Amino acid sequence: MFQVLLWAFCLFARFTPVLPMALDPCSAYISLNEPWRNTDHQLKEEEGQPTCDSNVDGEWYRFTGMAGDAMPTFCIPENHCGTHAPIWLNGNHPQEADGIVQRQACASFNGNCCLWNNTVEVKACPGGYYVYRLTKPSVCFHAYCGHFYDICDVVDCHGTCSNSECTCSEGTVLGPDQQTCLDENECEKNNGGCSEICVNLKNSYRCECGVGRVLGSDGKTCEDIEGCQNKNGGCSHFCRGYGNTYQCECPRGLVLSEDNHTCQVPMRCQSNAIEVNIPKDLVGGLEVFLTNTSCRGVSNGTHINIYFSLKTCGTVVDLRVR
Repeated sequence: MFQVLLWAFCLFARFTPVLPMALDPCSAYISLNEPWRNTDHQLKEEEGQPTCDSNVDGEWYRFTGMAGDAMPTFCIPENHCGTHAPIWLNGNHPQEADGIVQRQACASFNGNCCLWNNTVEVKACPGGYYVYRLTKPSVCFHAYCGHFYDICDVVDCHGTCSNSECTCSEGTVLGPDQQTCLDENECEKNNGGCSEICVNLKNSYRCECGVGRVLGSDGKTCEDIEGCQNKNGGCSHFCRGYGNTYQCECPRGLVLSEDNHTCQVPMRCQSNAIEVNIPKDLVGGLEVFLTNTSCRGVSNGTHINIYFSLKTCGTVVDLRVR
């Protein structure tokens, strides 16, 4: 008897469906923020084919950004909101206490404010905005309109708002949402006018030059360094010569790198080990070893030699006073 009851309980528990919790449309919605949705936007021939809301199909939506903050509750003339027949809300918006209500949505065309109509659902949300469950238009070209009376009072422009448009300061450009000012990468266009290297900065940029070259007075053109008198010829240590004929030299124990301007400690790299020879007079009375202190430098009288495996020793040289 116990086995039968247990089997029945397991069968019931196994096949009892778990219903998903309904999401609040005030927090689960899709934003409609396209600028062409706004009632102030009039369709023009040069903009190409009018828009059709064929992708809108029974989801909850909220009007944001330059599209507006709510559907208009008055008749919109044809060829507005980016389409031939703009859709507006034929009725007042609900109060928060009303919950979800149904309203008639009308598409206006050819002088008829409600040539086509369908039913949509509307809800007032605690944040002072509305969400709409919009149905797919029956024909094209229909699109849902958004509206607000003063764009500059409603939209959060991250720059300057005037004449119902957001504008950005120098060095920034208006983003796709037509509200946010994004950093402009001046280096993407003609390398910023730099003859060699362009470095993008926040709201600005700068030109740089390769080793052995210096930036000219225009801040964009790189010029050859004229001898040792100009910034030591670009040499990290010694510069020998006059005029345009010069060369960089290094102290004893250091060698020129491939750029012919920078001095470095000579080293020999193998597939699994590195050997470094440091002149003894450069380290003075310091003891030289790697992060793994068992890997120490060995003196041959004139140089400190460090030979270390990439697998058994660290690769950071540390100096300590004896």
